[in-house]
Amino acid sequence: MRAILVATLICMSASAAMSQVTDPDMNCADYLKLAASAGPTPKTGDAATDKMAAEVDTKMKSYCTANPKAKAMDAAAKAMGG
Repeated sequence: MRAILVATLICMSASAAMSQVTDPDMNCADYLKLAASAGPTPKTGDAATDKMAAEVDTKMKSYCTANPKAKAMDAAAKAMGG
């Protein structure tokens, strides 16, 4: 149960830009533009959750930088271990 809660929190706070991804067909190049304009990932106040969110954000940005034509949702799935 705790794992589900942690995963949910990560999904909700992974990045400011990720929370704005509403288009399932958004590509990584557009995600990177959105991430740049959204600013830093908001802090939750929980050190472990903030660390995991930062790691997911870093993985998303790394994947999208290497694969700008890939779908942002695919990058999110890979960043979260899917």
